[in-house]
Amino acid sequence: MWSYMVVATTALIGTALGTAIPRAESTCTEPVVRKEWRELTTSEKAEYIRAAVCLRKLPQPSTPRLTRHPLRGQLLPWHRWYLQLHENLLRTECGFTGTQPYWDWSLDADALNTYHSPVFDPVTGFGGDGRRTGSNVPGFERCVVDGPFANTNLTLAMGWPDMNFSDMANMLEGLPHAQIHSIIFGDMGPATSPNEPLFFLHHANVDRAWAKWQGRNSTRLADYTGFQDSLKTITASIDDTMPVMALADNEPMVKDYMDIQAGPLCYTYSSL
Repeated sequence: MWSYMVVATTALIGTALGTAIPRAESTCTEPVVRKEWRELTTSEKAEYIRAAVCLRKLPQPSTPRLTRHPLRGQLLPWHRWYLQLHENLLRTECGFTGTQPYWDWSLDADALNTYHSPVFDPVTGFGGDGRRTGSNVPGFERCVVDGPFANTNLTLAMGWPDMNFSDMANMLEGLPHAQIHSIIFGDMGPATSPNEPLFFLHHANVDRAWAKWQGRNSTRLADYTGFQDSLKTITASIDDTMPVMALADNEPMVKDYMDIQAGPLCYTYSSL
């Protein structure tokens, strides 16, 4: 049931063309607060899951799937944009009135109890561990059999004070970002993980880590360095655009997604 980084959910693809996030300057005076899953009431959890189920059930038009990976240096701003797109679609397409929650996996890791994290609760969370199916096909070895996303088949394919942005982003991408994908695995492992409902809670926490590193420091809010490719031949720039394929009419610019309380963004996190 679970999936990885750049293939959008069919519902996201189906509606994104008409709901592109505009590039505009604005003043953020009352940022909405993204809460950790444990901070939500039972009814708030149920409402988020209802909207997430609704979004994936929307009809799929004949639009191309997003298959291009965000450029190497764009992991953090690209996913900040993508999270906002997802939250907007939950609201406009499925009547969601809350905010995108995040999953602080460090709480579970510190307690040595990730297996029993509340996000895996079959009643108030996203469902438990998968059962073996007997298949050896990658992505189909296990199937989640409880919770709101039981038996879903969506597999399509396989603060650091002394760090600058590039060092911080590289460390965050490898540990813990990639580790969470690997630990959950299943459909969270290959390049289709946005189909995994926990993808957005996971990346909201990655975004929170970046926002915590940035603080409200003007230097760090503009700190964007590194390279666009693994060979380190193309320098990353804050003026770069980010590939989105069929998810929007226009490619967003990195500089518009550097600050969670400026431009098209106006939110904060319950713990920073």
